[in-house]
Amino acid sequence: MIADALARGGHLHERADVCVIGSGGGGAVAAAELAEAGLSVVVLEQGHHWTSRDFTQREEEMLPRLFEEAGQRQTVDGGVLVLQGRNVGGSSVHNLCYAFRTPPEILALWRDEHGLPELSEAALAPSFARVERRLKVKQILEHEVNEANRLVRQGCQALGYSGFVTRHNRENCVLSGYCILGCSYDAKQSMLVTYVPSADAAGARIWSNARAERIELEGGRPRRVWGHAVDGAGRPHGTVEVETRAVVLAAGAIASPDLLLRSGIANSSGQVGRNLHLHPSVMAAGVFEQEIHPYRGIPQSYYVDEFIDLARDPHRGVILMPITGFPILTSVNLPGFGREHYQRMRAFSRTVGLLALLHDRSAGSVSPGASLSKPEIRYALDEDDGRQLAEGVRHCAEVLLAAGAREVLVPWHRDPLVLRASDDLAQIDRRGVRLGEITVASTHPQSTCRMGGDPATSVVGAFGECHDVPGLFVADMSVFPTSLGAPPQITTAALADRTARHLLDRWDELGS
Repeated sequence: MIADALARGGHLHERADVCVIGSGGGGAVAAAELAEAGLSVVVLEQGHHWTSRDFTQREEEMLPRLFEEAGQRQTVDGGVLVLQGRNVGGSSVHNLCYAFRTPPEILALWRDEHGLPELSEAALAPSFARVERRLKVKQILEHEVNEANRLVRQGCQALGYSGFVTRHNRENCVLSGYCILGCSYDAKQSMLVTYVPSADAAGARIWSNARAERIELEGGRPRRVWGHAVDGAGRPHGTVEVETRAVVLAAGAIASPDLLLRSGIANSSGQVGRNLHLHPSVMAAGVFEQEIHPYRGIPQSYYVDEFIDLARDPHRGVILMPITGFPILTSVNLPGFGREHYQRMRAFSRTVGLLALLHDRSAGSVSPGASLSKPEIRYALDEDDGRQLAEGVRHCAEVLLAAGAREVLVPWHRDPLVLRASDDLAQIDRRGVRLGEITVASTHPQSTCRMGGDPATSVVGAFGECHDVPGLFVADMSVFPTSLGAPPQITTAALADRTARHLLDRWDELGS
């Protein structure tokens, strides 16, 4: 059953073995695994249940439907734009489908520095295999690499930089290019078309427009989840109550710590809401002479790993990834006004974006804000991370120019830099990346309820169960002990699969 709590109105009262909060990359996996094992499951999702019939491929309609704060969620100082999904299926509905397992070096870091010997490649392999099979992960084929990604590859090859065509989770892709606005063809194997229907078929009761606002304990264990039916603006229109024996919290690395802090639980370590990593990214834009139409085809298929060597240093590095937007998103991210901005938009079909994405050590925080719909997100780049991100932007310019770009735009808000092949690219390093001076975006918030072996320095243990609260599990990107240094979709799903199976192993104790 997938139903709309807002349409029902009034008081919603449910009983279940497990209440799952969130239906994205972690929550949908946990809900399906638990329901298929025979437990009664209720899922609360604060976003609406949109489907491919609703995906109009129009930015002005889809951004408010699919994203928190209509795609304008920011840190409190406005320095970082934080893009997160708000719908059944979560961010998997708008992501670009890179499908990576956790880098072995990151697992080793988590084992060695965070007291998690259980997180070995061998131990996680069954979970990875299960989620990759259900998400239909496969290699992107050569004919599926679009012109923008081909040009990035061409530039890397000219410079001798390492990169490769990745794996993804699409099936029968029609190469429309509208991935970030929701797949109108159900080719993207998001949670919306994989694990959510599986949970539904297994008997889970999935409520959309149902926001969890407080977890209540009895005898030190979770027994109720309280909240409201909410509309798209977060306004309450009726109460929600779920009586339960266990809770799987999978609302994401912003909402999950916010909910725990508002509930006043699971924070004896003082770590809930801390250690926020963002994978911050900055774009450079190459303008070519020829028509490219980079918005056609799979947006991201090539991946540049020349500037991240986790075997040498698992704490730092920069990844380069092609990126394209549609007219609205592009226009708001290009600097300038009037005729200058008009001329840049005229080159829209000839422009290729390349992101420098940082494996960050800088750490921010999440805390409750004045509104349930607007938590306080704080983040600052430390000096070394800022320097490394600037180097990444310089490498973006190198690659684009080597691919044949006539010029490269680095979009500082004031005095944007336009570079040609003969120019000194070290200008980028000297000017640097500072929040507030150039657009910095994040699609991968993580680590705010981090996993660890020591209850004094972490929130959950190796299987996602809270140190403080037996029966309360966290199954989203907030459990990552550090920045992942790779696209997080498959890691999130695999850890949620593992957490669900651990809950089942513990059910005789938890269900009593």
